[in-house]
Amino acid sequence: MSKAKLKKDILKNLQEKPLSLAEIAAAMELKEKRVFRLLRSLFETSEIASLRGLDGIRRYRPTTDEEKAAAAKTAEANATEGEEVEVDEEDDDE
Repeated sequence: MSKAKLKKDILKNLQEKPLSLAEIAAAMELKEKRVFRLLRSLFETSEIASLRGLDGIRRYRPTTDEEKAAAAKTAEANATEGEEVEVDEEDDDE
């Protein structure tokens, strides 16, 4: 199965309720290592967010449109930080 299809299936499973890595792996009948890689990819593209429950287990949920917009603004700001900025240098010799 392709990565794109698996990611869509993960997002579909997360629509119902937040799930842990182990719960997603069991529901999709995949190894946890493969699910972890898919979750990491979804997290990096701001498709999902994580939360830690009272039991200490990390669960994942889809991000809201507002969260996606905020992540896009942050990414844009970080991209502009990497650009070179001209600095006016003044001589201190007086």
